[in-house]
Amino acid sequence: MVDHSSALPRSRALSGSYRLPSLVGRDAEHLEIGRLLTDPRVRLLTLTGTAGVGKSRLAREVLADSEFRTCLDAVADLGEAVDRAGAWHAVLDASGQRPLGVVERPRTDARTALTVLAARIDSCRAILLLDNCDCVAAQLATDIAWLLERCPHLVIIATSRVPLHLYHECVLCISPLPTGNGTGDYYPAASPGAQLLLASIDSHYLEAAALADRLVLDEIARALDGVPLALELAAATISRLGPVGTLQRVSAGQDLLESPFVDVPARHRTMHAAVAWSLADLDPDELDLLLRLSLCESTIDTEIACLLGAADAERTGVALAELVDRSLLHHTALETGGVGYRFVSTVRAYCRTALRMDSQRAEGIRRAHVDRICELAQVLGARLHQREYRADALALAGDRLRDVLSVVRHLIATGDAERAIGTASALQCAWIQHGYLIELETVLANALTSGDRGPGTPGETAPRCLELLGNLALRSGRIARAVEILTNAVAAYQRFDNPLGAGRCAVLLAPALRLRGEHAAAAHALATARAADLASPWSRWLDVSAALLELPDPPRPDDTTWSTLRDRLRQFDTPIQLEALLMLARTQLGSETAARAQRLYREVLAHDELAAQVLCAITALEGCARAYYRAGVGGEHAAILAVAARQLRAAHGIPQLDRDQRLTEHRNTPGESGFRDATTVGARMSLSDAAAYARTAPTLTEPVESPLDALTNRQREIAVLVATGMTNRMIATQLRISEWTVVNHVRQVMLKLDCPSRLHVALLVERGPGAQPIEEQPTAIGPARHHPGP
Repeated sequence: MVDHSSALPRSRALSGSYRLPSLVGRDAEHLEIGRLLTDPRVRLLTLTGTAGVGKSRLAREVLADSEFRTCLDAVADLGEAVDRAGAWHAVLDASGQRPLGVVERPRTDARTALTVLAARIDSCRAILLLDNCDCVAAQLATDIAWLLERCPHLVIIATSRVPLHLYHECVLCISPLPTGNGTGDYYPAASPGAQLLLASIDSHYLEAAALADRLVLDEIARALDGVPLALELAAATISRLGPVGTLQRVSAGQDLLESPFVDVPARHRTMHAAVAWSLADLDPDELDLLLRLSLCESTIDTEIACLLGAADAERTGVALAELVDRSLLHHTALETGGVGYRFVSTVRAYCRTALRMDSQRAEGIRRAHVDRICELAQVLGARLHQREYRADALALAGDRLRDVLSVVRHLIATGDAERAIGTASALQCAWIQHGYLIELETVLANALTSGDRGPGTPGETAPRCLELLGNLALRSGRIARAVEILTNAVAAYQRFDNPLGAGRCAVLLAPALRLRGEHAAAAHALATARAADLASPWSRWLDVSAALLELPDPPRPDDTTWSTLRDRLRQFDTPIQLEALLMLARTQLGSETAARAQRLYREVLAHDELAAQVLCAITALEGCARAYYRAGVGGEHAAILAVAARQLRAAHGIPQLDRDQRLTEHRNTPGESGFRDATTVGARMSLSDAAAYARTAPTLTEPVESPLDALTNRQREIAVLVATGMTNRMIATQLRISEWTVVNHVRQVMLKLDCPSRLHVALLVERGPGAQPIEEQPTAIGPARHHPGP
């Protein structure tokens, strides 16, 4: 017979193609527990952590080391113990020293067992492992203290989801496995969590695992928060449903399939059973709070717990502490510097499943949750419009946006889209500022398309949804999309005979059409807006839209109406002011007026509230890039700013510009090599870096500049009459205004033109465009200039 074994390719190795149960990712914890057990100060070591985190497995692995085998007295699983006596007899069973023939009351029986155990250990070096002692931890605490006092060389390890609360207890909280590889480079299934999942998969499936499957394994490990028991159950589920089916099951909040191993305790056969085991003796009020908080998507703080709970602040704080003590919630650091609480995904999934199984209770909790989140959104939305509260409200809204988005989805799914859109509209600035714009638009777009298939957006709710989507598109610079959506919104409101809704949309539609050069359509939209009796702030936007439509198109260097509008816009509150200035700047992006537009964009970038207006900042950067391109200079600067703006849109979750609005012209301006360099520089810029760069880059100059551009139309008219030699009274008579009004205007003209006298004003007017202020010759008493009265 011919031996063909040598003909097998060497690359076909069996290593790694089979399931090999092992402890994965616990080297640090293993070493730390071993160190603590050899520390003479540690007599009682309690390993705590969430359900299924691997406390028992880790403790047993450490005690299996050779240095502890000689002093090990007993490993007792107390998971089935129901009282104190049963627990201590289980310990004696494990050590083979249970007293026989003792028939006494439970308390006497427990004391006898404890006395026998203490006598046996005496002064010997011994280690006891009280495994899974959660249910009897409170009953055993005083006995353990007595036993440690009687046996000076005894060390006790307890594994429990709740500490024993003894003074000399050393508590080590075991965390779930990391689900990231901790480096900048990504390698599929390289994290400890994914490695445990991979090592636990049945050999039949593991041998056929592909690279694509390993990418899904990472998703599963992250979705399960790296909880070892959940990962092992997921491995068993993968062997039966495959990775994709398992991920879908986990994402839907369903329990994993039951463990196939017959030697696994019932409480660990499913993840939900493991969590439920730790809730058996939980106080009803604490359980109610846990279920309420499980609906939260964001990190929980004490304030939101009080808002969603049914108790006062003190009782809520006590309940939160108890939930943390039982490893049902975990402390986490908040960005504001405080302490918050978070769920492990396995505990949250169990709580939500429990609510689904109790529909009556779930309905009450869900209704209260929706009501309070909607109320919170309205309160924060009102504060976003008040300068003194805006910064704090924006930060608080950012902490809760995931909850608000979840509530919006729920309201749409249950047919209350009107309330959903009202809630979302209240926090428009926050969605943009905190990077949720794309998610919100996706939810709203799905609501529009679901109207024929379910509750969706029936009746007049659809135009409100279109109004919000159009507003967001306009604010983010997607003019074509804004025009399309707002046009549909106006038509939809008119079908429902709602002139106010049509007017609101038309106010936004008019400037969008003006920016696209569709003047007739813009005028029609403005007429629709004027027909509606709009209140503030829409009435202010109506004035802005009307003024924008009066500006010449294309812009002219000699036009001064833009500066009058600019001065009016500066009086508005910050959000409206900046957005209106950006619209005005866009109307001035002509080849001869690019410098004017650049000044407006730089004014926005220099605003003291720019950090809270990220979208305005990005739009201003794009405008500066366009200004360089329209002026035909500064190609490198245009490319850097355009690339920076595009990267910042992606980083802040803001949709990119429409195809016809994208900054593609900057590619050819600096040349191919220059563009590559600009791309490298721009891609690395933060928002503050890009804003500083745009403000300090070369300043554009208009071909013809006149100091008179700084004057309003009336001031310019008066300056021309001053140049003819008219007195104030003569000017007042010709213009049919009071002489005192003329005096005030002349004074403002002299200040703006930096002219010390009427003669200097006349000389500037006569010299025409490009004239510079005339310096006054120093007098004998010094060079200080003065401004005599007009």
